[in-house]
Amino acid sequence: MPKSVQASPPKKGKQPQKTESKNLTGEMVHQSGEPFRLLVNAVRDYAIFMLDDEGYIATWNLGAELIKGYKPEEIIGKHFSIFYPEEDLQSNKPAYELEVATEVGRFEDEGWRLRKDGSRFWANVVITALRDETGILRGFGKVTRDLTNHKAAEDGLRLSEERFRLLVESVRDYAIFMIDPQGYIESWNAGAEHIKGYRANEIIGKHFSIFYPEQDILRDKPGYELKVAAEVGRFEDEGWRIRKDGSRFWANVIITAVRDKDGVLRGFGKVTRDLTDRKLAEEQRLRLAREQVARTEAEAANRAKDEFLATISHELRTPLNAILGWGRLLRTAKLDENGIARGLNTIERNAKLQVQLIDDLLDVSRITSGKLRLTVIPLELAPIIEAAVDAIRPAAEAKHIRLEITLDSDSGLVSGDPDRLQQVVWNLLSNAVKFTDKGGRVQVRLEHLNSHVEVTVSDTGKGIAPEFLPHVFDRFRQADSSITRLHGGLGLGLAIVRQLVDIHGGSVSAESPGEGQGATFSFQLPVIIAHNTGRFAFNTQDADTSNDQLTVGSDSSPSLEGLSVLAVEDEADARELLRAILEERKAKVTTAASAAEAYETLEWLKPDIIISDIGMPGEDGYSLIRNVRLKEAKERRGWRPAIALTAHARVEDRMKALSAGYQAHVPKPVEPAELIAVIASLVRPLN
Repeated sequence: MPKSVQASPPKKGKQPQKTESKNLTGEMVHQSGEPFRLLVNAVRDYAIFMLDDEGYIATWNLGAELIKGYKPEEIIGKHFSIFYPEEDLQSNKPAYELEVATEVGRFEDEGWRLRKDGSRFWANVVITALRDETGILRGFGKVTRDLTNHKAAEDGLRLSEERFRLLVESVRDYAIFMIDPQGYIESWNAGAEHIKGYRANEIIGKHFSIFYPEQDILRDKPGYELKVAAEVGRFEDEGWRIRKDGSRFWANVIITAVRDKDGVLRGFGKVTRDLTDRKLAEEQRLRLAREQVARTEAEAANRAKDEFLATISHELRTPLNAILGWGRLLRTAKLDENGIARGLNTIERNAKLQVQLIDDLLDVSRITSGKLRLTVIPLELAPIIEAAVDAIRPAAEAKHIRLEITLDSDSGLVSGDPDRLQQVVWNLLSNAVKFTDKGGRVQVRLEHLNSHVEVTVSDTGKGIAPEFLPHVFDRFRQADSSITRLHGGLGLGLAIVRQLVDIHGGSVSAESPGEGQGATFSFQLPVIIAHNTGRFAFNTQDADTSNDQLTVGSDSSPSLEGLSVLAVEDEADARELLRAILEERKAKVTTAASAAEAYETLEWLKPDIIISDIGMPGEDGYSLIRNVRLKEAKERRGWRPAIALTAHARVEDRMKALSAGYQAHVPKPVEPAELIAVIASLVRPLN
């Protein structure tokens, strides 16, 4: 069609025949000057020629010859309609083009034209009217470009786009739609309708966040996705989306930024797949896998417990057999003095063995139930290790095992219960001696490593198999639980070691190159800095953590006369109960309802002991004691004892309290006598 022209439609009538020829003068050829003629003739990409006022060809350049196939002598003098297809001649299109050019000065169009060999090419045509200085029409300039390849590309692109549009619209397994840069929906395919439930007329113009759950909208997940897609070009995710009926489906979503040739963001393409069935299948597989793991672990635990119960029965009956047997002999048989002494020694030795077995069982029970009481004080590990070595020395000497001790006298202080830490070292030493053959060696080493103190016990004994090493600290697990095993015992010693070290805020590890190559056990505890100053100090001699002493009656509870106590508790009733319990034992009690109030109180009050609840609004008791300890360290004033008072009674809760800086952990509900006993075990009057 003509571009931007207004002219009457082509007139019907006789058209010049393509075979017509006309003798032309050289006036038009030379009217523009020789240089311009040479330039035009040299152009190869454009057919540039001139027509007289009736449309007969007057000039012909090289580009015209290359594009249309005619040599100058073949075409000059012919009418330009020779290049037009029959359908254009029937509609009188050549005359129409000249008429428009004559009326408005210029005509431009695109359409099919003919070459000499009869083939068609797609041409861009510009016809310009040529007039002299008086306005008389002298002819026309005609420029033609061959755009056949461009036309084919455009047609191919149009066809491809149409096919793609039809494909997208027909796809049912993918929701494919376009959204504008602000996220509003512009197109909608059959797959989107099938998956999400909306018809096109219901959803186009709505914001795509309509598909997101409420919690995703509150955190602006839709906006985040568009932002990522705009910045990096693409966003992909999986998550829950909402259908029209409100049901959820698990979607794989891909958002692609769409930009024009200048890089301006024009919108986004969004492809969504419904993967709900796959998601449910995966969850089912995971659930079955977890159930299988749980069943396997439960079966293993049951087997371990059965083995453990069998071991308990054996270990308790063995010394009991000796006790009962020798008891009957002593009562009924006529034994000499040596026989009587031998019997009494056997009974005593086996009774002690039973006591040790029962103590191990009770320790495990107390630890796992959160009822183990610790009296934590600043202490050095060297004396504790020496005491444990002295206790195990007779057993080592009986097997001719050499004990080698290396202790760093400047290893520093740790915060712990001396009795329980001695139990840890004794258990490790006992285990080493037990599994080391005669003539072997057991080494004990204490050293300072960065902010920790490390105790290492190594031996030249039977070692640990690689497959059992990860389970060496587990309860109810023994490397050899058969009835033919060489070593007795319940196998609880190392489990107790790990639990006690954990409660003290430390860590324990085991290493072994393999069976027959010995083993090394180590535990680490954090180093502290403490000073004994003030009217009351840590009681390093009289502290006792036995349950018997912690449950004495109120009448026999020690007096706290003159003791200054800061009690921090956010519950008013609990706060007043604390005051009543402590004042009944003649303590001076100051209360605070929060950590912030406690800080203010500590600016003017120097209490002998702090008792604080753990769970408080705003700032909890862990943060309170950490800040108190930090300030004491900066001021080098000394470290006053503190008790954590909490309803959280698990082992990990106690460990967390002690690691934070408390010396004792007392669970609620509070037994008054227990609380008084714990306070008395932590402080004593200084004379």
